[in-house]
Amino acid sequence: MRGNACFPRIWLWPEAGLERCRGAGRVLPALAVALLVLSCSLSAAPAAAPSAADAAASPALAGAVRDLLTASHPSLDVGAMLDYYSRTSPDIHAEIRTHIQGRAEDAAAYLGRLADHYQRLDRIRERNPDEFERLLNLDLLESRARMLGRLVLQSQAALNDGTADDAAAVRAAMTRAKEELRGVLERAFDNTQQNQRIELNRLEAELRTMRRLLDERAAKRDLIIRQRFIELCGQEMPAAATAPPAATP
Repeated sequence: MRGNACFPRIWLWPEAGLERCRGAGRVLPALAVALLVLSCSLSAAPAAAPSAADAAASPALAGAVRDLLTASHPSLDVGAMLDYYSRTSPDIHAEIRTHIQGRAEDAAAYLGRLADHYQRLDRIRERNPDEFERLLNLDLLESRARMLGRLVLQSQAALNDGTADDAAAVRAAMTRAKEELRGVLERAFDNTQQNQRIELNRLEAELRTMRRLLDERAAKRDLIIRQRFIELCGQEMPAAATAPPAATP
């Protein structure tokens, strides 16, 4: 089965991350929250060029990822995978760095899921560019949704523990973030439905083709059996014996 069913939502924000977001030390100031929400409301801009620090760290990161995935994904283009996530899911790209610094077993499992997802997308890109674009857009929406969700959590934490510089501004920013999050989730759902309808139409077309081929084969039953008989013994197949007439009482 292809389509959206092949891409489980493995990008859920970890519980540990949620707990850190609730901590007072990680709360964004009101002005930063407002600016972040405003930036989310703007149309997506082209990805910015990596900074000098990121460019310098990329070879080391790619090397660490490659070491963990060589056994399970020997043909993986690690650089292309990291570039994909840095452009479509910056939060996942940051989590990759975090996992690399943790237990090797956990990092390998996490990176393996990312690699599986990327390789499926890469195969789809070669086979069906339109489907690839739809799935890429879903990844972009999921990344935006995760970011907005974290923003709401951080804003609520600031209001709960009283660390917000301007409670009214934080509430307004959180309201805008919630509204945009709802819109993003609606778009993600509608896009997923569209993908599944396209996949269903494809499967129905394949089923119609299979039924037609099956009917054509059934119509050639005697010819297929005769050819197989000749292939096996090199002689013509004898005519089928006719059943004797039924005896009269």
